[in-house]
Amino acid sequence: MNRQRAAQLRISPLHIQQGLFAVLALLITLIGGQQFQRWEQSQQQEAPQLSFKYPTQTHFSAASSQAADSTPLRMMDVDQAQPANEMPRQERWVF
Repeated sequence: MNRQRAAQLRISPLHIQQGLFAVLALLITLIGGQQFQRWEQSQQQEAPQLSFKYPTQTHFSAASSQAADSTPLRMMDVDQAQPANEMPRQERWVF
């Protein structure tokens, strides 16, 4: 590239300075993002890993139905309490 083409593009020293500043700002942002990500990963590794195993439900069931196995997690009744002398309520499906 010769000087005539550069002169025709009319790149001033101010444009070069602004371009270098933009590159520097982008570089600082990328390095800061990498350091933050590395810090987050180190914080996650220090925290104790807790794993919970929940039973997998393969089908829908009524909220008032009893589970076949005795698991500590049960479905809760979502209806309001009714007096014993009223008609039995219809099942409501919880999805």
